[in-house]
Amino acid sequence: MEISRVTMIVAFAILLLSGCSKSYKNAVSYGGTGYTEQKHKEENLASDEEGAVQEPAWTYFERLSYLFGADSTCVGMTDEMNFPEWYSGCFVNDRNRLTINVVGDTVEIRDALSKQLGGNEFDLGIGVCSIKEQIKTTQLLRDAVAKKYDGDLTFGTKSDGTIDVCLQGNNDSVISKFQREVFDSSILRFTLSDRVGIIELVNRDIYDNRDELYSEHETTPQFPGGEAAMLSYIYDNMKYPQDAYNKNIQGRVVLQFLVRKTGEVDSVKIVRGKYPSLDTEAMRLASGFPRFMPATSDCAPVDWRMAIPIKFNKADYDERHSKRYPAFQFDNGDDYVEDGVYRIVDEQGRIGYADEKGKTVITPRFKCAFPFENGKAKVADSGTKKRYDAEHWYWESDGWYYIDKTGRKMD
Repeated sequence: MEISRVTMIVAFAILLLSGCSKSYKNAVSYGGTGYTEQKHKEENLASDEEGAVQEPAWTYFERLSYLFGADSTCVGMTDEMNFPEWYSGCFVNDRNRLTINVVGDTVEIRDALSKQLGGNEFDLGIGVCSIKEQIKTTQLLRDAVAKKYDGDLTFGTKSDGTIDVCLQGNNDSVISKFQREVFDSSILRFTLSDRVGIIELVNRDIYDNRDELYSEHETTPQFPGGEAAMLSYIYDNMKYPQDAYNKNIQGRVVLQFLVRKTGEVDSVKIVRGKYPSLDTEAMRLASGFPRFMPATSDCAPVDWRMAIPIKFNKADYDERHSKRYPAFQFDNGDDYVEDGVYRIVDEQGRIGYADEKGKTVITPRFKCAFPFENGKAKVADSGTKKRYDAEHWYWESDGWYYIDKTGRKMD
């Protein structure tokens, strides 16, 4: 799934922070033109290694954006600007200086930029291609993916002018097939992942150096139990609309939503729809999310926008809902039916729940799980099994919480 550029105010904070989580391996990078949040300008001039006073990187970025056509009402860069052929992108380096990636003679360009920007306290880097070529190629790639590709992928631009494309797969034949049948360009940089496009960030610009993705003082929203639990929640609770099922309509619906500083999900909307009933079901699933652990900045909870694709695939849906799991063993036999369900277990020993007919209600994903009572069950994603004596045992965990019969975590 590709997240399009957002034409907005450029945030100096994003230049510095460049994203949200070092652990997210499929984050999409945007090094070229657009940033999305506004942070106050640095109040004081920074000092370099020798102690001399230097102008902050924001000042040079602001001047650079004016050079490319921005105005005082909206400092920043957009794809519509008339960029020079030498410009590839920019970012803030580890010296807190603006690095401007260029194509061509760096000495000549530096002299010209120093005059146009009113100083020389910036660095130059080497760009692979111009931002103009990158923008054009990104649009061609986007069009080709929409017409010819139904797999999972992410792509985003880098500050050197290249485009990072991450495909779902485990060998290079996936890349070769994409290059042959979908799209190829000399500025595409391919990588593979076993899972792509599950959770992606929107309205953030992520620099391509993964070690510099996010600030040490910033965290992203976390679904209770993590990404795997979020996927399980979505697909355990999905009700494939009958009209779409009968017409064999499949595909992805991309949603955007706001995770409030309270952890509540708000402002759910369709970013890319597929079919009315599928769109409605995707909205229902996201609107029913439990409270997230909210994002933080400098240890304080903050609002945060996220986007996810929800994939409707009949074969996966049928397999998930038709699979029968063995009953969890309790008191030397199969678990009892309580409150309309009983516990089941998969080959990894994870526990879930099935109804009285054996149909999976909650796919096995818990390490520890008690029977349902009055519509709720006590579960944990981690823990250990310990014995009272030779015949009796118990679970020990620091992560107990309650779920309802959809698998949703209860407050």
